[in-house]
Amino acid sequence: MGHKNSKGTVSIVNYRGRIRLRWRYQLKRYSLNLSIYNKTNLLQAKKVAISIEEDVANDRFDYTLNRYKGKKEISKHTGN
Repeated sequence: MGHKNSKGTVSIVNYRGRIRLRWRYQLKRYSLNLSIYNKTNLLQAKKVAISIEEDVANDRFDYTLNRYKGKKEISKHTGN
């Protein structure tokens, strides 16, 4: 099966054609589903992942995930 990420890191996966971010914080698993998996959206997802990692490292994590969903609009087109 897969491997575990280092503590405090966010994994970015293609789940059924959509971007999914997954991570753990204080022994709880979190998942954030974003838009269609393509190059443009993947770049934005990486920015969101970095923001989450920074917040986890600085103990500012937003449990509601609203802060991370509200990042710049993710592109809806399927172009790569």
